[in-house]
Amino acid sequence: MHNADPISIDFYRSSIGGAATDLHDHLIKAIGSENKDKLYEEHHLTSTTLPMIDTIKSLMAFLKQRHIPMAIATSSVKAEIMPTFKALGLDDYIEVVVGREDVEQVKPDPELYLSAVQQLNYMPTQCLAIEDSVNGATAAIAAGLDVIVNTNKMTSAQDFSNVDYVAKDIDYDQIVARFFTK
Repeated sequence: MHNADPISIDFYRSSIGGAATDLHDHLIKAIGSENKDKLYEEHHLTSTTLPMIDTIKSLMAFLKQRHIPMAIATSSVKAEIMPTFKALGLDDYIEVVVGREDVEQVKPDPELYLSAVQQLNYMPTQCLAIEDSVNGATAAIAAGLDVIVNTNKMTSAQDFSNVDYVAKDIDYDQIVARFFTK
């Protein structure tokens, strides 16, 4: 059997949206590299059945209808997220996907966002990031983007005091009025 201390919920939450190297190291120590890989594989398979948030889906349709390009900037390896990406039908909306293999640093570093913005041929100040974690929000702000945070059960307790718009359930009409009506 493997000997390792259990992780705290705060330790896990701090890894969300970032490199998660401390979490990876802990899991390898606790259950071994092969079992960690199996656990991650199960997690990725399960994530393909998660529903798309209705407000996000509506916002993406709004943007697509207006020919506003969208990108995903993820601290994950692209191959790991693509099954979920395809299951949610995001390939109909997203023009650019930037993953951890495309950059030197992942969130909270801004490099993922800066790369995505550059590939879309926009300036950061012309872009809006939708995030769910402190690591992601920190990266987007550092890159110069406006940021909306849509929290979830694991991230709602995180400190988003540096973000203007934070909600458990973002309001489609508020987002459109605030960011897309001038």
